[in-house]
Amino acid sequence: MAPNRRRSRDTIVVAASLFVIAAACIITAGCIDDGSTPSPAPSLAGTAWTLDSYVAGNGTLVPLLAGTEVTASFDDDGRVSGSAGCNQYAAAYHLDGATLVIEPPGSTKMYCSEPPGIMEQENRYLTLLTEVSTWRVEGDRLILTDAEGTDLLFFAQAPEVTPAPFTGTLLSLQSYSIPGKEAVSSVIAGTTVTAVFSADGNVSGSAGCNHYGGGYTLDGSNLSVSTLFTTLMYCEEPEGVMEQESRYLGLLGNASTWRVEGDRLILTDAEGTDLLFFAQAPEVTPAPFTGTLWSLQSYSIPGKEAVSSVIAGTTVTAVFSADGNVSGSAGCNHYGGGYTLDGSNLSVSSLFTTLMYCEEPEGVMEQESRYLGLLGNVSTWRVEGDRLILTDAEGTDLLFFAQAPIDQES
Repeated sequence: MAPNRRRSRDTIVVAASLFVIAAACIITAGCIDDGSTPSPAPSLAGTAWTLDSYVAGNGTLVPLLAGTEVTASFDDDGRVSGSAGCNQYAAAYHLDGATLVIEPPGSTKMYCSEPPGIMEQENRYLTLLTEVSTWRVEGDRLILTDAEGTDLLFFAQAPEVTPAPFTGTLLSLQSYSIPGKEAVSSVIAGTTVTAVFSADGNVSGSAGCNHYGGGYTLDGSNLSVSTLFTTLMYCEEPEGVMEQESRYLGLLGNASTWRVEGDRLILTDAEGTDLLFFAQAPEVTPAPFTGTLWSLQSYSIPGKEAVSSVIAGTTVTAVFSADGNVSGSAGCNHYGGGYTLDGSNLSVSSLFTTLMYCEEPEGVMEQESRYLGLLGNVSTWRVEGDRLILTDAEGTDLLFFAQAPIDQES
């Protein structure tokens, strides 16, 4: 019996030793699965990437310039796009496993002077893109490498950005395609081109010189813009603004699909060519309806789907005071009257004017009569930033005001 007891004691000792070893393994190496699943590594396509460093011409690794941002977004259709620091760029790419080839990119043509060195950094980045041969992801970083295995570009996964909504957002045009050429042009310095797609199926904004409006229909990612109209001003400065305006309106009318990338809206034609590149404009606090001096910019022409600008050299204004009175200049005469407000509903009544007659500029009296007639026919109102738009009962926009400079007399 003794030998059997000895074997039992040996078995207990061995078992205890194994338990200690197993426990040590658990404590030091985490041998038991805790049930958690590692986060999947980000993929090349579908992830927003931000450059943090790159290889300079002398072979050294340099960080991105402070105050600049270089991005890359690879879509599933073989297209990479983003900001090169100053300009927007886009290129085709070809993927085969770990092999990656990027075609020479096209970009907008802006010149940025700040911070110093930004254009040299941009040129280096765009050049390195064309030298890429392979890619890999390490954690949340994307590394692009050349054919000799030299790491060229180091990206970090960009923070997730909530896409701006398509409707109701004030959009500012950044660049547009040039028909017949594989090129993109930046908006002329000193001009502002905007668009707001409202929930009621109307699109409006500034085309750079004139204000415009029209209708649009939306079906998923499909977009159709129709019946565009504009005011009829002519702007001489800056040079090229009217050609830019004509091109913008033509491209807008040719849009077929849309997509939102972060705070950017891109409109594309039926062949898949990107036409217009918008960014979300800085938020503007709407001017209050009452107590604001409004200056008329344009008005509709009854019986025609057209809008006319205010005659050069004339000033038409309106102030809706808190006591229910409206007053201002109709271009020649001063006027006044009463108004009632109920939410977005507006009714103007009992209009009266002084009795002057103005011969200059030509057409001022006809404009005045038309303005007062339209003002008496308004039914609703809305404020978009610093603009007031008055509309009739059928939903037709009649009068387009902008917030007047503080020193402008009414």
